Formats: sequence, structure tokens, C-alpha cells
Amino acid sequence: MEEKIDPWGSIQIKDYEETIDKFGIEDIKKVVKAIPKEHSMFKKKIIYGHRDFGKYLKAVNNGKEFAMMTGMMPSGKFHFGHKLVADMIKYFQDIGADIYVAVADIEAYLTRDMPLEKSREIAIREYLKNYIALGIDVDRINFYFQSEGSTNYNKMSKLFSKNVTQNELKAIYGDINPGKTVSVLTQAADILLPQFEENGGPKPVVVPVGIDQDPHIRLTRDIAYRFKEQKFIKPSSIYTKFMRGLTGGKMSSSDPKSYIALDESIESAKKKIDSAKTGGKQSLKEHREKGADVEKDVVFELLAFNLIEDDERIKQIYRKYDKGEILSGELKQIAKEKIEDFLKKHHKKLDEAEKKIEEMFPQI
Repeated sequence: MEEKIDPWGSIQIKDYEETIDKFGIEDIKKVVKAIPKEHSMFKKKIIYGHRDFGKYLKAVNNGKEFAMMTGMMPSGKFHFGHKLVADMIKYFQDIGADIYVAVADIEAYLTRDMPLEKSREIAIREYLKNYIALGIDVDRINFYFQSEGSTNYNKMSKLFSKNVTQNELKAIYGDINPGKTVSVLTQAADILLPQFEENGGPKPVVVPVGIDQDPHIRLTRDIAYRFKEQKFIKPSSIYTKFMRGLTGGKMSSSDPKSYIALDESIESAKKKIDSAKTGGKQSLKEHREKGADVEKDVVFELLAFNLIEDDERIKQIYRKYDKGEILSGELKQIAKEKIEDFLKKHHKKLDEAEKKIEEMFPQI
């Protein structure tokens, strides 16, 4: 029996292999050979699981139309935890997907008491601006706010309710209030939006998520199957590992100590790396003898997720750190050098992106 997940709460995953069995998803290695222009995220198994991604890849490799859909919860500073989604948007855009990006301002209002205008400001100034700086062609993405969705988008989110029972919602989410129920149906409309008739009708769509958002995927797949007024293909999904915060717990926009923002000063970023939790042993002798606990080291995670694309280089660092040949301080030094190089370049790109933002949204 699949375990209930609270998509609005916090979830910690200790064993991703166990997660595959527990939540009924498939190991990404089963389809990895069919992935075009394989990205380092697949090689490093940062993307580790999927639902129906094999069927999606058949469409990709056979020259059929396909799309990627993702959403953003505008909650604060754009940090390295968010960069992973941006990297996936760019990857799927590069291989030819139609890209849909929803700003979940309705959900933020209903579940986090975030004013719509504040959501709009954060989405544009933090997320979209960084997307541009990270190389995403925003002129070729369907970027929209839930609160400004089309008439058909709003209609469909209500019609979908006919295909869901209260018992089913309870089985998937537990007891949820009306606001969260509205959020769930709105997200179903987001996930199926690329297949609406005005967007060309049925096509394979992939949604990259963390396992915490899997309830929305499961429900939407059921809705897609049951809905009779229009044909839908069940959406596919791929699952990414969670990047932990610098203090070892959850990375959260509400806790500046847990993350490095992409517009953060280099000095501040280095200080946070110096203070970050590591997997090194307490004494030099013990570390040399037993090696580091690499899986607990958030600095290594920062390197693997964001700062070193070469998976062979990451494997080499892992082996040396695991054997005690590299000290925690040396690992932090590698991270500080990498982040300085990245931020110097990215800050310049952010300045250039500001011009594009002003062009797109002259009223803000």
C-alpha cells in the first residue's frame, strides 16, 4: 500500500531506492538509454525515478510533439534548490519540448496566505529573471499565473471535480480543507493544460517533481483517464532528489542560513559554505582512517547538484572523500572556488536579464 504524503508539509527521504518501492514509481535506469542528449542529472541519478517516462521518450525519439510542464511556488529568494528545476526546463527546451510554467499564486494565497501581488513580484523578479540568466529562452515558454488563466483553464479545473470522489481525495491527501481541494484541482488543470484543445490537444507531457508532489501526479493521471469531454494522455513524471539545506535540514526560503541565493554576494556565499554541515570525522586521524560520511555532507551535495556538471569528476571527489583522502576543509575550498566562479558570471547575466524583464513587464 502506498504511503500518504502531505504535499504542503515537509518530507525527509533517507533511502531513495526504498522510495521507489514504497511509492510505486520506477527506477530511472530502466529507461535511461532512451534519453536523448543525456543530461548529467540523469547520470548522477539526481533524477532517480519516473512514472511512464518510457512512453514519453518514445514520442521524443519518434519526432512527435511533446511538452514539459512545471510550476513555481513563489515564496522568496531564488536559491540553488530552485536551480535544479530551471536546469530541467532548459534541458527539455533544448531537446524540443513545448514548455509550460505555472506560477502557483492561487495555491500560495490559499495555503500560505501570500497576497497575489506579492506572488507576482517574486515570480517575476526572482524566478523569471533567474530563468533568463540561466539560459532559458523565455520567449519560447508558456509562462502564466494561475490567477490569470484562460476561461477554459478555469472551467476545466471545475469540471475535473466530477471525476474525483471525496473518499479518493482523503485516500490520497488525508483530510484537506476547501482551499487545498481547490489547489489540487487547479494543479490538475495546470498539468493537463498542454493538452487542452487550444494548445493542440493530446500529447505526451512530463512533469518533474519531488516525491512530495507525487499525490498531484497520481490524481491527475486518474482524472486524465476518466475525463470524457476531451481525450487526454496520462501525464508522465520524473522524480528528483531533494537538495538539503546548508544546515543539514530542509532548504527553505524562510531560513536564509539554509540556502545560497543566486544573487547572493560571493563573500556571503563563502561564509555559508564555511558554516555548512559536513560528513567529515571529528579528528584528522579518524577521518584519514574511516573516511567521510559523504551522504550526510551538504557541501558535496551542493557540488554534485549545481557546481560540477562532470559526473566523472564528482565520482572522483566522492571516492577520495569517502576514503579520507580529502578533508572537509579541502572540500569546502573546492566549493568556494566553484561558487565564486559561478556567481561572478551569473551576477552579470542577472544584470542583462533585468533589461528583458523590463521589456516583458514594463508596468512593474
